[in-house]
Amino acid sequence: MKPGMIALIAVSAAASASGTAFAQCATVDPVIVPQVRVDPLDAGGPAELVQPFVLTFRRAGVDTTPIVLRYQIVDEDSSAQSRIGRSQGPTVEWQSQDSSRDIGAFRSEGYALLRSGQALLGEKDQATQRTLSLRLTNLRDDLAAGVYREQFTIRYWCGAQDNTLPYEAQGIVAVSVAVPNVLSASIAGASPRGEIDFLDFAALTRSLQINVRSTGPYQVSARSLGGGALVREGSAGSTDSADRIAYRATLDNEPLNPGEAARPQRRAGLVGRRMTLDVAVEDIGDKRAGAYADTLLVTLAPVN
Repeated sequence: MKPGMIALIAVSAAASASGTAFAQCATVDPVIVPQVRVDPLDAGGPAELVQPFVLTFRRAGVDTTPIVLRYQIVDEDSSAQSRIGRSQGPTVEWQSQDSSRDIGAFRSEGYALLRSGQALLGEKDQATQRTLSLRLTNLRDDLAAGVYREQFTIRYWCGAQDNTLPYEAQGIVAVSVAVPNVLSASIAGASPRGEIDFLDFAALTRSLQINVRSTGPYQVSARSLGGGALVREGSAGSTDSADRIAYRATLDNEPLNPGEAARPQRRAGLVGRRMTLDVAVEDIGDKRAGAYADTLLVTLAPVN
């Protein structure tokens, strides 16, 4: 991540090219691109997202003649794929209204002018504006929850000559992308409900699978409508142990006690995680004959 927003424009002459330097012809206004919110779990959402914003150049000095400006947006800490954040953040492309090409560049590139937009300060114009688009291209990737921030540099040339040295407004474009901590959970494929049937209690332990996907950590809690026991049909309100079959629930071998939150689970990601819910009942030798049941509500909630 780059440091916090720079409120003043820092301008320096690049030293990577040779040629005659023009006097600085313009300055660039700081830009805060509206924050973009991305939900990787939203299967119906777009695969890409475009956020427009306006870049303003202002004439410097007293000259009133027309000036052609060429400009590009420089990622200071990436080398192959421009990202918001150093390594795992959203990938980004930049497009100007006068070009269908990506006008993004990297600090280490030697042929920067191959990707640039153009602006014109007409005769006596004090300012000119260009509409640019921030394009996020990897919204289907496994992005972890959090706010990704980056500040990009505007590199620009005064005049149409290819041998002029560029000026730079460093950290002038501030971008942030918010990925919320969200999750989805299902039992037996796509259902939010499941059933464990002990049949004739030939086996005292039964299991089912819970599938979880999440962008961040989450916590599991449980609530038993029967007070932690299977209750014999027709004996609601009875406290006689012969009408109740106590049970113990575990999730991936960790106790899942009704009314208590289990320890937070790590991020499951888009690939997801399969968790095993085991329910073990006590011996039923002294229980009355009948049908026994309980509803165990298992809640998975993001931990912010």
